[in-house]
Amino acid sequence: MSRNALASGLLFARVSEPDASAFRLIEVSVIGPSPITRPVLTRLEKLILADKEKTPAADDNKIDHYVKMGTIAMGKHAMVLEVQEENTTNRFAMKVLLPEAMLEPEQVQILKYEGKVAQSLDHPNIIKWGATVHRKTNVYLILELFKALNIKSYLLNDMVGVQSRLRKLIDCTSQALLHMHEKGWVHLDVKPDNILMNRSSEVRLIDFSLTEKLKGALGKMFGSKKEIGGTLSYIAPETIKKEAASPQTDIYSFGITIYECLTGTFPFKGSTPRDLLMKHLTAAPPPPSDFNKNVTPEMDRMVLRMIAKKPGNRQKNMQEVMSEFRNVQPFKEDPEKLRDLKLAEAKASEGQQSLGKRLDSRTDHARAERAKVDPEFAKTLPAANAPPQPKAAAPEPPKPAAAKPQPVAAPRPAQPPMPMPMPMPQMMPGYAPQMPFGQMPMMPGQYAPMPGYPGMPQQMPGYGAGGPMPGMPPMQMPMQPAAMMPQPGMPMPTIPGVPPQAPAVMSQPTQPLPVPVPPATPAPARPSAGSVVRPGQRPTPPPSAKDVDDLPTMDELPDVM
Repeated sequence: MSRNALASGLLFARVSEPDASAFRLIEVSVIGPSPITRPVLTRLEKLILADKEKTPAADDNKIDHYVKMGTIAMGKHAMVLEVQEENTTNRFAMKVLLPEAMLEPEQVQILKYEGKVAQSLDHPNIIKWGATVHRKTNVYLILELFKALNIKSYLLNDMVGVQSRLRKLIDCTSQALLHMHEKGWVHLDVKPDNILMNRSSEVRLIDFSLTEKLKGALGKMFGSKKEIGGTLSYIAPETIKKEAASPQTDIYSFGITIYECLTGTFPFKGSTPRDLLMKHLTAAPPPPSDFNKNVTPEMDRMVLRMIAKKPGNRQKNMQEVMSEFRNVQPFKEDPEKLRDLKLAEAKASEGQQSLGKRLDSRTDHARAERAKVDPEFAKTLPAANAPPQPKAAAPEPPKPAAAKPQPVAAPRPAQPPMPMPMPMPQMMPGYAPQMPFGQMPMMPGQYAPMPGYPGMPQQMPGYGAGGPMPGMPPMQMPMQPAAMMPQPGMPMPTIPGVPPQAPAVMSQPTQPLPVPVPPATPAPARPSAGSVVRPGQRPTPPPSAKDVDDLPTMDELPDVM
């Protein structure tokens, strides 16, 4: 677009924005030559030229000709992306600097240096280098895409899985470090975060940002002037002292990595960074078997030798580490089998608790069915069945203790028995044969109250059963008259031929007394008013109520005579 076109009054300018690209309509009023018009046009020309320098693929989803597929990891200065080359199916890992880090020349140099180290290495257990790109818009490395988690993630989620593959992990990492040492490099940042391992136990060593060249005799004499770099939990004592790095430096960091894989913790811990560094220099590490009893003594000796304070007390090189490890059994028992055994024991204990302590047919059947599918549980069946046998016999000794209450129960008969209702059954058998009546017809309603009158309560012994009959004098009993009288307040009806009796207070006799037989006098058969009504019996009323002498409301009943 020429200057004449810019001055035509209307123009389209492609202006880049942080989020998206858009075309803006910019109106420029040009009325003759003006000192303000030229600066405006010059600025628009610069915007258009700067926009032309940018490639069309540089948008949110692309970096140059690589399409973003996802984020693998995020760091302080860089992030790792999964990208696919445009118009192909090739996928790579891209380590690209963050926009803030691109403003620091030191970070740009570190990334380029890492690409240089990776380019010089070629080993199946080291991540492969593809390209190093340095542009004004982006600085990144193209590396091999190895889809796997790092060892740190495995330790947090599945430490037993790492321990079961520890031999493969140590062997592959040792070979990768040996290759680096042979090429004249020292990694200086060996830790679980920088070791990748997939499900097939393939291993890759990554991150060469702190890698240094091995120095000769002259370089070792003058030492190193660079600042301390690395992760404090894995840093070697000679690095803290700023001494020259050597293969033993990587051996120390690798030894702490193995220590963490064996135990899940670090040999040195500190409340502050300075305290932690001092422990690296002076503290004696505990053997791994102190944290994991399954670790063998020979594995303890190997790891403690790798993390010795002085480099001369460690293995000379990675080749010696590999040779020593081939003759070492890391664990007393296989970690996975030990884990499965513990899980089986936990399930067995839960099963025993759920099935209960008593053994019956259902329990035996459930145990037998479970033993068919769970061999580990079948092994525990004899031990599980043994305890119930003594438990079944154990309750027999307490039987004498249970018999102790017997002397306490013995006095119970001596207590005032329940003979309160007993006098009535004793009175009834003695009353019937002594009645001086002749043959009495079995009338319905015998021994029942009058119609409309509630049933009498159970009478006391000696009261009501021997009441006087019409035409008979009152019976004289060898007991207090009060015992034969109705209760206070009960009216006494007047019966022809029988003189009325004065009411008296009734007292309950301590024992039933015999009823004397009255003289035989012909009299009509009348039921006794004091007879007992059997429960549930509803007899018909008697033909006459004049003989009843103990009903309190007799005067209120209708005359049925």
